[in-house]
Amino acid sequence: MPLQLIFTSAPQGLTPGRSGYCTVARHPAIPDRLAQLLESVGTPHERPEGETFTFRTLEAGGKNWCVLSRFVARGLDYTQRDNRLAHHLIFSLEEAAVLPPPAAIAGRWKGWRNEWSGAPTWLEGEERPLQMETQTPLTPAVTWREETGTGAKAAWLVNASGPAAVGILNPPETLRLLRLLAEASALLGKSSWAATFTTDAATTGSEGFLWAVNSTSAPAIIDFATAKSLPAPSGDIARQAAAGLTTPKAQAKPAERRSAVPPSAAPANNVSAWTIGGVIILAAGATAIFLLNRNQEPTPSAIIVEVKPPASDTVKTDEILKANRALTEIQGLMEADDFMGAAKLWLETSTLSPTFVRNYREQILPRILGKFSASVTKQILARLDRPGVLNDPKSILDAIAEAKEAMRLGAEIAVPQDEQWKRLRAVFERAQSLTSIEVRPTMIIPGEWRTGESGPNSPSQADFPLSHAAADAIAKFVEASGATQRESVQVRIRLTAFTSPHLRDDRSKFLNGEIRRMPQSTWIESTPEPGKLPAIGINLSNRRNEASLNFPNGEGARAGVNRMIEVILPKGERQCFALIGDLKSLQTLNLGPDALILDPDTGVIRPAAWAESAVNAFQWVNGSIGLYPVGHEFPDRDLPSIRATRSVLETDIIRLENKQGPGTPPYESIAERRRLFKEGKFMQAGAPWSIQAVDANGAAGPRLLEFR
Repeated sequence: MPLQLIFTSAPQGLTPGRSGYCTVARHPAIPDRLAQLLESVGTPHERPEGETFTFRTLEAGGKNWCVLSRFVARGLDYTQRDNRLAHHLIFSLEEAAVLPPPAAIAGRWKGWRNEWSGAPTWLEGEERPLQMETQTPLTPAVTWREETGTGAKAAWLVNASGPAAVGILNPPETLRLLRLLAEASALLGKSSWAATFTTDAATTGSEGFLWAVNSTSAPAIIDFATAKSLPAPSGDIARQAAAGLTTPKAQAKPAERRSAVPPSAAPANNVSAWTIGGVIILAAGATAIFLLNRNQEPTPSAIIVEVKPPASDTVKTDEILKANRALTEIQGLMEADDFMGAAKLWLETSTLSPTFVRNYREQILPRILGKFSASVTKQILARLDRPGVLNDPKSILDAIAEAKEAMRLGAEIAVPQDEQWKRLRAVFERAQSLTSIEVRPTMIIPGEWRTGESGPNSPSQADFPLSHAAADAIAKFVEASGATQRESVQVRIRLTAFTSPHLRDDRSKFLNGEIRRMPQSTWIESTPEPGKLPAIGINLSNRRNEASLNFPNGEGARAGVNRMIEVILPKGERQCFALIGDLKSLQTLNLGPDALILDPDTGVIRPAAWAESAVNAFQWVNGSIGLYPVGHEFPDRDLPSIRATRSVLETDIIRLENKQGPGTPPYESIAERRRLFKEGKFMQAGAPWSIQAVDANGAAGPRLLEFR
């Protein structure tokens, strides 16, 4: 007689919830407690598309059970209700020890059910072995290499004591995800069944799962959207994941080797199957498979497939096969222009197999050395040249980490120190320089400070009268903030030094403040301490327009300084007011030549997309800003523009060629500019370019940015 297990549907008139309703009847092979636990799992997958897999361990009847589950929702049952299925495979620990990792079974087993449309009934079946689809070996971690750049990153899911607690974001589609989990499980050897997982924690919850997809609460997070750019882990496990080879030490002590059991190692003559009343049971001894559902279907026909164990290979043959796989992967990476990934795999495989180095050095290494610097530079620039990168510190830090890793790899494989290598170093230095930049809308206001103090230890005050143009610009900001005469706007406000535009300042603290409008005046000021004046204030009224600062000691009594007041509105919008008391002390921010691009068809030079935010953030209250070549003459009667045409260059060169007397550049310098201009090298002919403030009369104001 086949084993029997009965599930009943939800009570009449009761609407199934997220977990569904089902009752598991007593069965001799299944402890009552295990049946209750399976009942509590329910059928959490509600979407008609896709599937959710879980693997968990449950304790019942004094034993530990391994439960591999698949949840789907397909169509309607015979009562026209949503048909959600929970299909469970249950193994004892003894059975799991000779089987492939659970994620491999989840992806390879052909018996998962998508539908169960019949009425509740008892079903009888025949003994049959597990029918598994064929699959390549789990090591080296080929799928991890394809998704993240190196198989070594499969070791992210493993630590020294076993599977690590990890959350996984932005994974690939389900079957490919299962393959990734299986390759990581293979690194655990016989402990692979300790790695509990869910392919969607948003559906099942993350409690009880070490590897939880779509969970952000785990101690460590792996985001496949950025995984390719992150450095790979190191160590024996990572090397085994990358190349599939074991170290000589591991070969000498096979008992200590943490290797995966090949999928075909499961015995073919000890796995049986029964189908009973809405439940499919696959048993090897006490092993069982349950299909949890509110309904049942007619008896399916059994498929009998014989699984043959593979022939054992010698260590030498195994090494040759894995070296050949590594060679194929390296060549594929080079074809995909991923020479950093190719260099990593070359080093990983070379460390484990000296024979690989001898056989393929002349075939592989020259290609890697010849294109490594250019390929890596291109990858890093793809990060740095994105619009908005100046306000994305994470992307900048990722680019720096990638450049550091590239230079480490380059030094290890002895990449030529040629122009391409110098270019890579320059890109690394550029990325580092960007960490000090924070682009904020900045209103540049020139003027003079009036100060007063009674001694170095006495309170002091500094006032900065505002021009009509500055007051009008500030009034527009106040109006846009939403402040009215009936309702003020709460803000955060701080005072910082203004030595150079867009410099990041993580030290100066914000104070609470408000924007307040009254019939006769408007205030932007910090909340004062009891009995004291506001530390920071901007006042607009019919009688006066000025910024006022109050200091607890004499430090404010300095006239020739540049200061900035930064205001953050409730929704996060920022506005900075740069109060310039000394134009000469203002330092120009250098964004480097890569911040400009040349349109070869029109000859127009303009800021690159990634640098546009820094250029457009300025508001010069006395006029406008423009892009100008070196040596441009002011006053300039043309309207300033951040797009420079070739006519600007040619006009400057003609003027310089006809200029005489003091201040005339050397003849050789002018001739060189003319030569570059004739060759169409407009960028070089005007270098270094700069963003220059120009007042309404065409006179030059402060130079804000340069591209040197």
